[in-house]
Amino acid sequence: MFDLSAFFDGMSKPLLRNAHAKAFGKKGLLNNALIQSETLSYYSDKERVAGLVSKMELWQRRCLNLIYNSGSRGLAFNELRLTVPVSKNRELQTFLLTMCREYVLYRSFVGGTPIYMGFSDFIGCFDIKPEGEIDTTSPLISYQNLLDWHVCVVLANAKKKQLRINTNGTLHRRGRQICAEVFTASRHASEKACEQEISLIFSFLVQNGWLERENTFLLPSASAIDFIHKNGFRLHQDVISWWIKERFHGDRDLCARLLTSIGEGLSAADAAQLFWVMDPSYRLQEKNKVLPWEFLPRPLCELWILGLVDFRMAQGKVTAVVVSKSGKDWLETSIASIPEANLTALPNFDLVVSTGMAPRVLYSLACLAKVKNDETFLCFTLEKETYVAGLKSGFPESEVENLRNWLKPPENVSSTLAEWNASFYGAKVRTARLLKVESKEVLSELSRFPQFMECTEEYIPGYGFILNPELESRAFEILENYGFFPYAGESTENRTPAAQEEWKAEFSIAWPEAKKIDYELRDEADEASAQATMDSTKYGSVYQKLSTFDLVKVLRYAKTVGTPLAAKIMDKTKRNAKLEEKMFYVHALHLAKSPSMVEIQERGKEEKFSLDLSFIQEIKVLSKKASAPQG
Repeated sequence: MFDLSAFFDGMSKPLLRNAHAKAFGKKGLLNNALIQSETLSYYSDKERVAGLVSKMELWQRRCLNLIYNSGSRGLAFNELRLTVPVSKNRELQTFLLTMCREYVLYRSFVGGTPIYMGFSDFIGCFDIKPEGEIDTTSPLISYQNLLDWHVCVVLANAKKKQLRINTNGTLHRRGRQICAEVFTASRHASEKACEQEISLIFSFLVQNGWLERENTFLLPSASAIDFIHKNGFRLHQDVISWWIKERFHGDRDLCARLLTSIGEGLSAADAAQLFWVMDPSYRLQEKNKVLPWEFLPRPLCELWILGLVDFRMAQGKVTAVVVSKSGKDWLETSIASIPEANLTALPNFDLVVSTGMAPRVLYSLACLAKVKNDETFLCFTLEKETYVAGLKSGFPESEVENLRNWLKPPENVSSTLAEWNASFYGAKVRTARLLKVESKEVLSELSRFPQFMECTEEYIPGYGFILNPELESRAFEILENYGFFPYAGESTENRTPAAQEEWKAEFSIAWPEAKKIDYELRDEADEASAQATMDSTKYGSVYQKLSTFDLVKVLRYAKTVGTPLAAKIMDKTKRNAKLEEKMFYVHALHLAKSPSMVEIQERGKEEKFSLDLSFIQEIKVLSKKASAPQG
């Protein structure tokens, strides 16, 4: 966001003089510095802005409120059209241009599309007091930091080679199912919540280089395991920081301002309006005070997954949103709090572990034990089959010993774990790295050097050493001090970075990158670009392949406003089906049971028929000027 001073700095001298003349009337010759100073003083006056606000209709104040809440993102003209009453659509452009000429807003262009933004000078001037009643009685649904545990689960499943990928780099259906079977806590809010969490976690992991591809498998990278071992206490904070970078383009202040606006709580509708500015792809729900998960902006849903807000829910719908304790801590200190760490090992081979435990412990347990629930306090069972299968995935013996020290199990459990470890580590088949030292003198010195011997597994008199694979690099550093630079050979692992493009496309939300500021403010700009703006959304007039969720939104929109649609349809029940194009009106949606159907009437025909939603391959919105259906 610009402030007015920087805005006037970039204005041409003739336009600056015009702005000065509009404010003060024609005056004599003034130097440019005085003109800019007086112009800034006049237009930055908050009392002047308050006077403008006092004359505005509610929809106009709401429009300015949304633009200022959008911060450095800004809102496109057609996004704003989704927020005003249909009867006011024609007045919207005039109002926006008037506010730009009053220097309450400014606009820039992205490929011909106007983006409206506010000035930092007036932040807070257009806040609207929420009027919705806040539910304080319905159960509070909190996710806390279950996300940390789920990240560890995904890395553990990758370690055990349970996550296959498709040819385009996306997760195979079975891999999604494996994750969904564990992420059961999110279903307290919605079945869709699980899908969004999977998208968030995998986007984070692939963008940070924590997942790598080997043939058709996803595997955890060395950097991921190293982070979990050494810096796991930072995991939750790193996910939040990455999320702010993705959703708010690094603008933490904007995120904090929106989160602070929730205050002691907001109704679901008011909270949705607050965060709609970060996901302005649908018309705001004005009548509904309670909302299902599917009608909440994605950033608000993700704040719940991150544990920064809690939801109150009744009959499967969100009634209110409150900032969680973790969210309040993050606002005050920039560090989100996590639950207390607890770990208890029972004689019956059950473990009770809080999700506040170090991710290193959670990751190890996800690899070696079977989890029985998905709550803040996790219950694990130690079974030989699961435990040994985890060891076979490539666990260092030292890490297993560390886990036993953390668990401090009862004697019967400890002795059994020792037996299981012995059955695996007692006899090993592996490729050993032999270090042969030609100089007998150096060989003798190294055998008496404690720091070097820590890097070896065995000393072979007269020959050399068997190196410890985990400490091989340290051994080479010591050898360099003796003037040796052994060639260690190339890694035999055939790994490549996991593909990011598909995950980015699934996770991304449109964020227009504003370009050159429009100082001239010609009236025809919005009219010429309105269709281009609309085409950038799911309601555009170009064919788009939509998810089922977005497709339902478009069909509901078409039914509500009576606009015709065009779709490319393929009847999957027919063996040699071909792609057909149909133009139709939507009369009803039948989504209660599978398969989901839509009742349509083709343009120019009288009969109506039902169409399976899965048959629709691509869809677009036609001109609303099309003739109405007959019959």
